[in-house]
Amino acid sequence: MKMDVIWAQSPKIGIGHAVTRFGDDSLLLSSKKIGRRYRLIIGTDQGKRDEENSKAKITDYDTSAPNRDKMDYQKIATLVRKEVEHLRKELESEAVSSGEDKTNLEIMLEKLQVPKSLLPTIVEKLNEEDASENLSSKVKTVLKETLPESTDIDLGIKTHVLCGNYGSGKTTVALKMMLKLMSLNQAVPVVVSYKQNHSTSKSLIKELAKELKVPIFEIDDVATLKKVEEQLSDDSVLIVDTSTGNIKEEIPKLKRELLSVNFHLVNACDSFVAAQEYFLNVTNWSSMIITRLEMSANQWPLIHSLANTKVPLSLGSISPDLNSQLVSITNEDLVNQLDLPNLIGIDQCGTKVANQAA
Repeated sequence: MKMDVIWAQSPKIGIGHAVTRFGDDSLLLSSKKIGRRYRLIIGTDQGKRDEENSKAKITDYDTSAPNRDKMDYQKIATLVRKEVEHLRKELESEAVSSGEDKTNLEIMLEKLQVPKSLLPTIVEKLNEEDASENLSSKVKTVLKETLPESTDIDLGIKTHVLCGNYGSGKTTVALKMMLKLMSLNQAVPVVVSYKQNHSTSKSLIKELAKELKVPIFEIDDVATLKKVEEQLSDDSVLIVDTSTGNIKEEIPKLKRELLSVNFHLVNACDSFVAAQEYFLNVTNWSSMIITRLEMSANQWPLIHSLANTKVPLSLGSISPDLNSQLVSITNEDLVNQLDLPNLIGIDQCGTKVANQAA
């Protein structure tokens, strides 16, 4: 793989240039805003540009990198490739629609920075009379009606499995759930680290267990996990923090072997659409737990994913600090966090107009 640097006014434009210059196999390795422009580091197919050097580099990588690292790289590359494809299709869609006539409502929605993927859903529930200065509140109302409702974590279920992208905050969520249950004077919940392959994750779990002075068990097979579940007291629960490397294969096994289990998707609010949809389609999740709510990140990818699924919302994390408790979260909370532009001073054609003196 060869890395190239592209400067553009936005990541989307930069990725479009990358696909045009290097082809559909281009990978977005990083994107950072520097000054008024974005610097994108793009990974390209070295074989097409320098076949001999490519073979040498690939050979070196295969002989020196651990198998686990190669698998991680492949998964990350797949997710990034999906995200590039998603943005490429969006760029193509913009190019096609640029020559089409747009209604005032569509123009105003674009001014609100509503993604094109959500336009049909919103336009269907509005009309041209809604293209006014109050459009922002009307869009939020439509989204609240579209996004899934909330649910409580059912403590009548004995086992709760937390899944999510590496770095999504699921280990922190597991520990916060344990601390909350302990504060309710119930039996101490059992926390299990199940098939964690990342050495960083294992080290973090050990450090947190030592700091909190609570046991966190490491288990690598479903039979042992089943025995732990069978030995739980009547008012205790089992919280399972699991790796997502082979989650598609593991979830059916856990459903089959465990007596009573719910699966919760831990999703960071700033995740890419492709990464979110990959996990959303793995199983029928009992609920979604949202993390990194303290970040002022672009919420539209999360809204987009939730609008296409009906996974109920349950808990949210507003800080990685273990002293900060989990909070109940609703679709209204997420919609209200959207930073929609102010439409005051924009006419129905979508152009800015000067304020007239009285």
